Amino acid sequence: MIPSIGSFLHQAADLVAQQPLLAIGFVFVLALSESLPVVGALVPGTATILTISAMAGVGLIPVWAVLISACLGAIAGDGAAYWLGHCYQEQALRMWPMARYPEAIRRSEEFFARHGGKSITIARFTPVVRAFVPLIAGISGMNPRRFYTANVASAIVWAISHIVPAAAAGASFVALHQHAGAMGMTLLMLVGLAAFALWKIHAGLRPE
Repeated sequence: MIPSIGSFLHQAADLVAQQPLLAIGFVFVLALSESLPVVGALVPGTATILTISAMAGVGLIPVWAVLISACLGAIAGDGAAYWLGHCYQEQALRMWPMARYPEAIRRSEEFFARHGGKSITIARFTPVVRAFVPLIAGISGMNPRRFYTANVASAIVWAISHIVPAAAAGASFVALHQHAGAMGMTLLMLVGLAAFALWKIHAGLRPE
């Protein structure tokens, strides 16, 4: 199993090196999808972004480009969810696929009621409700300026707190690889697997 996963990571690294713009665009799409209702709780965007960030730390793509792409994607995703709620109000909750997740919606409504405007920032780091709170904020009539202030600030903090450590880990793997051969790539593989496992543990979204 380890050799096959290591081979996959080598192939992924080659793809990132050969198509850096595609990888950076993929980070944008993943960050955006993580902020969309339902989609954000089902797609392992953070796990994949962490893996790409580690590859950026190796030097395959610029870390600053990954940071900007992730930040813009996160802002766009929350913004899209907010305006969906703002325009369609309660009707948005009856749309497919949102209507299939009443428990997640209930939790997000309670979360927004408890934290108010701060919920946009807090939810950015909270599984499940992250994908619904911007929608609830739009439905609740949160002021757009207040929303975007929290949206932009939290996106910047989220991107830095996830990408910089992963990139630093990737950079350290270069030294490990030079001194320990395949150990560097093995550790890179373990970072990806650990990130994916954490996502699976915390996602917890189930249709009803």
